[in-house]
Amino acid sequence: MSFEFNRPLIFVAHPDDETLACGGLLQRMNASLVVFATDGAPAYYGFERKFRSLKEYSDARFQEAARALSPVPNCSFQLLTRPDGSWFVDQQLFRDLRPALNSLCQIARAFSPDALLSHAYEGGHIDHDACSFLASQAAAKLSLRHFEFPLYSAGGNGKAIVQQFRDAGSVPLELILTPTEIACKQKMLAEYQTQSGLASAFTLTSEQIRVASDIDFSVPACRDYSYRNWRSRLRLGPFLRNWRTRISSKELLKKFAEFED
Repeated sequence: MSFEFNRPLIFVAHPDDETLACGGLLQRMNASLVVFATDGAPAYYGFERKFRSLKEYSDARFQEAARALSPVPNCSFQLLTRPDGSWFVDQQLFRDLRPALNSLCQIARAFSPDALLSHAYEGGHIDHDACSFLASQAAAKLSLRHFEFPLYSAGGNGKAIVQQFRDAGSVPLELILTPTEIACKQKMLAEYQTQSGLASAFTLTSEQIRVASDIDFSVPACRDYSYRNWRSRLRLGPFLRNWRTRISSKELLKKFAEFED
């Protein structure tokens, strides 16, 4: 198998997702555009204390993204925006699917990609799965070829599945990186100092993509997702801990269904 595109739009939830999933692929493209779906700054995780504010944390992450993508020829990035110019909030993307899709389609039309690549629907992160849904909608609306990549999810035994598709689907293409590409990807990841340590769980020598087809967004990809809101600040006993740090996948599927109506 070989690539059937050379001008992709890479649609990801957060800064560093693009490098982890496609850092090698990006180096082989004639031109590419990375589109970030959210501000990368979830509330109630303590980032506002470490970085003085969530805005400063978000700004730091996109400064890292600019440096990380700078070695890649003809690669740039943009963020989804609401009509008022504001960004979509990390872990809240599923609540704003319609304006997010409108922004994604507007950006795609201006860039004219020959393929759209995004997250697989795998249950690892609520924003990743929202991006998978949005990419599917945008690809259909704009008649774009839609490819997907895995990042992480949980297997049936609770162990993490990293950079592997967890379900049956079209045959994946495995991209084996050259030593030069690996060195460049390492340099790119090193720019993400706010996420230091995260990359250790990922392999740098290969990447996988496959054609995205027959995704059933009415079926949950997991039972629940890591998620925090004002309830996360409540001091509760261990039996109620998940109530303040998890959100049911039913909430995501509800938003998918409302979008389709």
